[in-house]
Amino acid sequence: FLPDSGDTRLITSSEDYGYRSEPSQRKVLLWSRNGWHDMDTRGSDDLPSGRFVSGVTETPIGDILVIGICIPWFNAHVSDGHKNRKQWQDHLSYLDALDRFLDNLPLQRTILIGDYNQRIPKREKTPPEVFMALHRAVAARMTIATSAMGFQGDRAIDHIALSRDLTAESLGVISNFDGKTKLSDHFGIVAELSAKKT
Repeated sequence: FLPDSGDTRLITSSEDYGYRSEPSQRKVLLWSRNGWHDMDTRGSDDLPSGRFVSGVTETPIGDILVIGICIPWFNAHVSDGHKNRKQWQDHLSYLDALDRFLDNLPLQRTILIGDYNQRIPKREKTPPEVFMALHRAVAARMTIATSAMGFQGDRAIDHIALSRDLTAESLGVISNFDGKTKLSDHFGIVAELSAKKT
């Protein structure tokens, strides 16, 4: 269980992510035992609301910028929601805006974490231009540490990307089954990170 919204260790994206939701629902949240400073729930005006939050937190290796994202799934607003999009349209728009946003960051001591809504390497059903958009926005400038991760025959769509001065010492998964019930269509991922030695 996470602390209530008055706890400065928890920061969240805005509640409006384009679909009807309860006031307490959020697409993205970040928690740090050391709290946050320099928080941002927008990123840029080009990114849709409710799918971004970032903050800087203190760690044993110094301050780290953590960016949490939720890239829209391939069918966003196609058959539900606004019902005025084509498949992958919102996904590609998000990646294009994320590409421009990351282009303006120094990308030092930075973690980009969240729901990428793509498997790496790509699935057959994923159009090549969609996979290349993810490569341009993220993989060309950061290391996607979780790209090869899987669990019980499924590949990760939630990922951790690291600036080139960070490395993953270990990676693991958190089961999405409690023994009888599938708790989510996502399994959890966990990583232990360190700074690269220069």
